[in-house]
Amino acid sequence: MAANERLIRGSISIFYLLIGLEIVIMISPFAAYFYSVYGPFLNFLYDYKMTAWLTGFFLPHAVVSKSSLLNFLGAFGKTIFSLGIIAFLVGAFQIYSAKFRRKGAVTSLLYGRVRHPQYLFLGIAGLGLLLFWPRFLILVSYISMLFVYYLLARHEEQRMLAQHGENYLPYMEKTAMFLPGEPGGKMYRMIFRRTRPTGVALAVNYGIALVLAVSAALGLRLYTISKASILYLPREKIVAVSILPRSDQYLKEVLSVASGDRNVSNILKDFHHAGHQGFLLHMMPKKYRMQGLFVRPFGESEGRTVSAFSWKNIFGFVFRFLRPPSHQSMMGKMNDGEVRLIFSQLTWPNGQYASPNDALDFGVKHLPLLEVDINLANHAVQRVKKTPQRNLWGQMPMPAF
Repeated sequence: MAANERLIRGSISIFYLLIGLEIVIMISPFAAYFYSVYGPFLNFLYDYKMTAWLTGFFLPHAVVSKSSLLNFLGAFGKTIFSLGIIAFLVGAFQIYSAKFRRKGAVTSLLYGRVRHPQYLFLGIAGLGLLLFWPRFLILVSYISMLFVYYLLARHEEQRMLAQHGENYLPYMEKTAMFLPGEPGGKMYRMIFRRTRPTGVALAVNYGIALVLAVSAALGLRLYTISKASILYLPREKIVAVSILPRSDQYLKEVLSVASGDRNVSNILKDFHHAGHQGFLLHMMPKKYRMQGLFVRPFGESEGRTVSAFSWKNIFGFVFRFLRPPSHQSMMGKMNDGEVRLIFSQLTWPNGQYASPNDALDFGVKHLPLLEVDINLANHAVQRVKKTPQRNLWGQMPMPAF
């Protein structure tokens, strides 16, 4: 039974880790290798309307929101992810050092407060990851893992009772399972009276948790869109999304400079004649560091990653991830007068072009077509370039906001 338990725990943990580590790996030198395996899975989900929503985002990731609360959540997620992983490693050290020294059941330090601190801190780290890289797929995986952790914890306790019954039972009676005061247990008994957890009750709880979590995320998605700098231009068949909070007047001014350029105008007309119904336009500082979410940067070849493989880059990447983020670090050194526009096509899973009205729909993929650099100081277009229809990692579903 112990071998089966280890196999189940290991398999589920690896699956969750592969999903959860997307944000860690995607900006590391290993991104190309990771997405060569993970990318087809994301695209498979994206190809069907029933599952396309799983690849969508429900909190801002690429943009700076007009809501200070939404901007805080990303930074907070990054912080608690780091703290959760550190605390988990402390708990792991306690367990394995006790096994090495044959000390029996561990009931001190972290284990003196709760019976399963490792699962608790993995849950906290998972929440942080979810806030920082908020795909619906990660949300569903996270809720599922919380219930898996509960089942694994119950099984471990049965094993500990069999091995250390006389010593472990008093410890169980006086120590909370996951959180001091056991709010989860109290809520469970409130709903199901005083019945013991059964398979049916857990399945019902799991279903309720999924529905509530997804419903809350859908609400957050609508709120996120309402707090982003988005301009709808039905006449031009464009939906413009600004990476930084900007007024509608500013967005219109930038677009007027672009549309006034004959080269840009002719290229957009050619796209319309080719069947495109409209475009999703991302407006950003020219030196925005996360452009790879939308387009392969100039000079990047098909098989290259952003960073060369080296230990210096790897350690630098880890340090940046543990450090609290700032808008300045995300944007790089900016010149507000230098603006980059990325026009993207809008396509349904069946390959048909979508209209701008559906630009932010779950089932619409946006892939780059045209990149335009503008200097607002002299109201001039500096550079116009057609782009490969892929972002830095291929044709992965990436956040629109």
